[in-house]
Amino acid sequence: MKKWRISLKLEENEENLVELTDIKEIIDGYLNINRNFYVELLNITKILNRYMIGKGIESVIDPNGKDWSLNPWILLMIKENESEIPFRFLMKREKDLSGFLVAIGPDKFISYLKDSKEEEEEIKRLLEYIIAYPQKFRISMIIPNFIQ
Repeated sequence: MKKWRISLKLEENEENLVELTDIKEIIDGYLNINRNFYVELLNITKILNRYMIGKGIESVIDPNGKDWSLNPWILLMIKENESEIPFRFLMKREKDLSGFLVAIGPDKFISYLKDSKEEEEEIKRLLEYIIAYPQKFRISMIIPNFIQ
């Protein structure tokens, strides 16, 4: 599977590498994310302490080795409270403040999606569920370090 490589620098001297699968390996293209999703997610972070926003993305490299680091990325690192199942979504924001889902992970989540046989609908349901039932999740939204 084609992997995006995201280098995170969350602490002064600590760097982590996150590898996520290109969404086009799962569905027929990048999934468009409506601007309202980001607005609602931001509003939730202001209310709940289980949702946090922080800088940390150092670099983003696509499966072909192209450096996309100087783009407005959001890495959602999600954990469902009851099952502790992790989900990762790499999203690229656009100038109109909408965005695209370009990569997901971990592999266990991808296996779950493929078993569902409705991968795109399952991803959409999960994103809607995160907004509708925010108390069921812990979410870290990580943005690039270069953003002021």
